[in-house]
Amino acid sequence: MKKRWLMMIMIVFALVLPQNFTFAKEQKKVENVTIIRDSYGVPHLYAKNKKDLYKAYGYVMAQDRLFQLEMFRRGNEGTVSEIFGEEYVTKDEQSRRDGYSDQEIQKMLNGLDGETKQLIEQFAEGITVYVNEAVKDQDKKLSKEFHDYRFLPRKWKATDVVRLYMVSMTYFMDNHQELKNAEILARLERTYGKEKAAKMFEDLVWKNDLEAPASIQPDDQTEAKKDGKTSIQPLSSAVIDASKKIVKEREEFVQSSEELGLPLKIGSNAMIVGAKKSKSGNALLFSGPQVGFVAPGFLYEVGLHSPGFDMEGSGFIGYPFIMFGANQQLALTATAGYGNVTDIFEERLNPANPAQYFYKGKWRNMEKRTETFIVRGENGKAKKVEKVFFHTVHGPVISMEKEKNVAYSKSWSFRGTGAQSIQAYMKANWAKSLKEFQQAASEFTMSLNWYYADKKGNIAYYHVGKYPIRSNQIDDRFPTPGTGEYEWKGFQSFSKNPQAINPKKGYVVNWNNKPAKYWRNGEYSIVWGKDNRVQQFINGMEARDKVDLNDLNEINYTASFAQLRTHYFKPLLIKTLKKYQSENKEYAYLVEQLQKWNNLKEDKNNDGYYDAGVAAFFDEWWNNAHNKLFNDSLNTVSDLTREITDHRMGATLAYKVLSGEPTNYQWKTKEEAEKIILDSANEALAKLHEEKGTAADQWRMPIKTMTFGAKSLIAIPHGYGSKTEIIEMNRGSENHYIEMTPKQPEGFNVTPPGQIGFIHKDGTLSDHYEDQLSLYANWKFKPFLFDKKDVKRAAVSVSELNTGK
Repeated sequence: MKKRWLMMIMIVFALVLPQNFTFAKEQKKVENVTIIRDSYGVPHLYAKNKKDLYKAYGYVMAQDRLFQLEMFRRGNEGTVSEIFGEEYVTKDEQSRRDGYSDQEIQKMLNGLDGETKQLIEQFAEGITVYVNEAVKDQDKKLSKEFHDYRFLPRKWKATDVVRLYMVSMTYFMDNHQELKNAEILARLERTYGKEKAAKMFEDLVWKNDLEAPASIQPDDQTEAKKDGKTSIQPLSSAVIDASKKIVKEREEFVQSSEELGLPLKIGSNAMIVGAKKSKSGNALLFSGPQVGFVAPGFLYEVGLHSPGFDMEGSGFIGYPFIMFGANQQLALTATAGYGNVTDIFEERLNPANPAQYFYKGKWRNMEKRTETFIVRGENGKAKKVEKVFFHTVHGPVISMEKEKNVAYSKSWSFRGTGAQSIQAYMKANWAKSLKEFQQAASEFTMSLNWYYADKKGNIAYYHVGKYPIRSNQIDDRFPTPGTGEYEWKGFQSFSKNPQAINPKKGYVVNWNNKPAKYWRNGEYSIVWGKDNRVQQFINGMEARDKVDLNDLNEINYTASFAQLRTHYFKPLLIKTLKKYQSENKEYAYLVEQLQKWNNLKEDKNNDGYYDAGVAAFFDEWWNNAHNKLFNDSLNTVSDLTREITDHRMGATLAYKVLSGEPTNYQWKTKEEAEKIILDSANEALAKLHEEKGTAADQWRMPIKTMTFGAKSLIAIPHGYGSKTEIIEMNRGSENHYIEMTPKQPEGFNVTPPGQIGFIHKDGTLSDHYEDQLSLYANWKFKPFLFDKKDVKRAAVSVSELNTGK
């Protein structure tokens, strides 16, 4: 055994071997790939060609995260209930309903250029190499979860990789807000009548808030698009029932997906800084993808090196490219775009045959497909369940209301282009210039924001995606009639997407906010309002003449702990309290405490309580004020509108009402709004006095904590999570800070909880399972390793992997 081990591995130097550090064995030697593991277990791969490099990439990812890979694949292909039973059937059904067959994916793969197709195949083959090893040596090479849940991993194909990418990315930009908007309007009309309801709806779901902060400033925007007037298309009363059904299904789907470790509650923030805003004159990039906190994490860090190609960074598990990192010439990152790439179509069904729908003057048969699911029963025995799915010219049918002769189908502008988008991202990884990166951006079809910073000091921002040209006769906040008169009229050219190269301010920041002033996102306009969380990054940039990586880290720290309502509402509260402080002696004290507060909910002394006692007052005040504003006036639809009026990205309507800005509907008079501000403060103050005392220091409240994987404690299919609690942060699931020096990228990063998700059969964790968690909790980082000399200095082990044919 010892001799065989020595034949497989040449140890250049070794201090501590990472647990589960094993290597492929092939009978026919081709080219070896050198694997250098640093002190955090991150693999840095050095190959003589890209083919071997990407095969090794798949291998080490499987070696570190095979169970997570397997569950990520099953979650996206709809085979989870085969392992975990009936509670995941709904999730499986939706994955199959909206997904792709192997034949469809293979056709997409065949349309790629030869190199990209081959490298995706090599990546899948690398995973399979480790799967074969693990199945032969289950006690040592299969993570504990496989033993506990009593199943084995399967071999991988290129179609698995593409499906995993396409389905998971589709979830990120998937929504049914058009149905929900229609339900909101219908329910408002029932209570308030059409005229009042229309005004209330325009305030709740505005078409375009021109005061919303945008990542591209007006003087950097090449084209200003102003909105034309549209009328709301007639909709069936079935929309209410369909909305309730779909919303419930979506909630169940999200819950089960979170348990699987699929990151549906996406966000992400980013900053890029050009030469004139940078203290050093070098371009800077900050990356903060927000894809949830689980153990193992969604992000996998790696270094990829072959002749002419060097790249370090991280990407989502199972993806054959790096999303957040840098190569020799440029750094890149991305955030969710929230662009309007999804439409719901209302189909008219044939009363005599509900499997037919009316389209362009005639009844057409829906495509019909039967899927078979293998479901594990409570007794452990498997049973077969069949489900029939329907498809119209617009897309999969997501709801059928046969008694009202209506169905709803869903269209994605990027449908069938997933492999193309993988290729675009791989091209971005290989890019050596702004021109090549921009070309890759133009080929990416899903809604993201892409960011670029290069060693020449240039920065660039692209709102990427394939955006439909819609009929100007319909309101895109609602479902579109599917009878054929209102079809998409093609797609906008990439040149019309918001984009900026070396903007005048010298920087671009984004937290999923509006890309440009006149750019709309249809039914999802609620996320782009005047009050927006990105203001935290704008404030940080504007407060500094020039910045370096430490400044970017300070800005990110502030945004991560900020009480986001303070940007607009705290000044308004202070102004109102000052106006009436002669009538209430407590107001002067409140104003003093609010002015002293840095707006952060932090615990710098680590005593388990937020440092600022007045933070408890502000939180209580905000909850009171919000409820007084909307509970009565929106009582009938408050279950649907709370996520709008108190949205995690901003509370625009609340601010407009409380500050007396013009609205379509008069929610409150100026006097009533002022009274709400004061009454809410009085109630909050009275509660704190009664429960804690009169001094602000006595109001300090225990910190909220979070754990990695805490939502998956029941039947944890993606891993076993971590029980380590850290203070709650509104922060990226990983952070990269990169400076593009003339020589190479430099900086620091952290990718919690750890690199290696492998758990031994006896329950022993890898040394690198959560060794970055303490770094993350304490705002510390590890160096961004790029140059091979630096990688070697940080190495714990160096080995050779035979990639085979």
